Amino acid sequence: MKVLAIHRFYWPDTPPYASMLRTIVRQWVNDGHEVHVLSSQPSYKSGVKNEKQPRRQVVDRTQVIRLNLPTEAGKPLVRIFNALRLGAGIFWQALVKERYDVIMVSTSPPVLGGWFSAVIAKLTGARFIYHCMDIHPEIGRISGEFRNPRVFSLLSRMDKWTCAQAQPVVVLSDDMAESLAGRAPENPPETAVINNFSLPSESLRQAALPFSWPSEPFILLFAGNIGRFQGLDTLVDAIALLRDRADIRLVMMGDGSEKNRLSDKANHVGARVTFWGHQPVEVAKAAMAKADLGFVSLVSELYRYAYPSKTMTYLEQGCPVLVAAEVDSCLARDITESGAGLAVKNGDVKELANAISSLANQPERTDAMKKCAKGFSESAFSTDVVLAEWSSLLK
Repeated sequence: MKVLAIHRFYWPDTPPYASMLRTIVRQWVNDGHEVHVLSSQPSYKSGVKNEKQPRRQVVDRTQVIRLNLPTEAGKPLVRIFNALRLGAGIFWQALVKERYDVIMVSTSPPVLGGWFSAVIAKLTGARFIYHCMDIHPEIGRISGEFRNPRVFSLLSRMDKWTCAQAQPVVVLSDDMAESLAGRAPENPPETAVINNFSLPSESLRQAALPFSWPSEPFILLFAGNIGRFQGLDTLVDAIALLRDRADIRLVMMGDGSEKNRLSDKANHVGARVTFWGHQPVEVAKAAMAKADLGFVSLVSELYRYAYPSKTMTYLEQGCPVLVAAEVDSCLARDITESGAGLAVKNGDVKELANAISSLANQPERTDAMKKCAKGFSESAFSTDVVLAEWSSLLK
């Protein structure tokens, strides 16, 4: 079949989905499909050197069409303009230039990208696949981005219609599927649960760490975006409670809107925390392989609309996972029922501190969790397992 895959960012840009989509597209090409990708010039992080790519190029036997969209981080008006510009690009590519059997879009940009793609699929008779890595506008309401009730109501109606057109909506967890069904219980959208695989690496060799690994015997690692959705104040507060434990250190690897504030807070309360900036995937994986415990957290209710993809990368590297989220969420149950880690209620500083302290005191327990993490990764989230599901989706 002839397939158009759409996402705001694509490899070699740096967001996780840019590389994940490349892997999915490559699988579809190997299955015999003709795939085109509509995206933009690398522009995800303004602080990263983004080398301009050809407007049209062939990557992995796939034609990639790139629009010139400026960096939009922290610029709401630019973000809206980019979404509209991408929508116009979808119309041009899939209605005027080419015709496709399948059109797939993810949730960047939120709501508008999916809506434009669904309209075009309906006009052209293409099958529409909506890959919801997260569910909007509900996440935007939690973050405050869509706190205006009129804006939220409009976007809700648009996304509900978009989901109704999809065959199917692909989500990452049963929690997310239930959230979509709850929007329209009388006529829920068609959904398929396909979770992510570990972040792809450019090299099969484990990278050397470009910094000295901390000397403490027990290292807790948080790797990823240091933003508002993670509830990381609770983590810093828990490490502050353990400031007398000279054997425990928290390493926070990544960038984000909350990094500087959390760094100042850690210094103020005397918490044993080291901050490393954004690192390539290979370096992040090397750090996960060395860490004793990885940390994943979500603010209240967010588990209904998202599933952190970093979880699979921790597991692949044999890194046990400490989850701070609702303990009845799919995320928490996946980790605890597989034996690959622990789960605590989000926002509970003392419970989190006790869990970290308990695992630091029981190295044999974390060793057993490391084996379970590896096994769970291979059986549920390995690249081959997940890509087989994406192949079946087009069949």
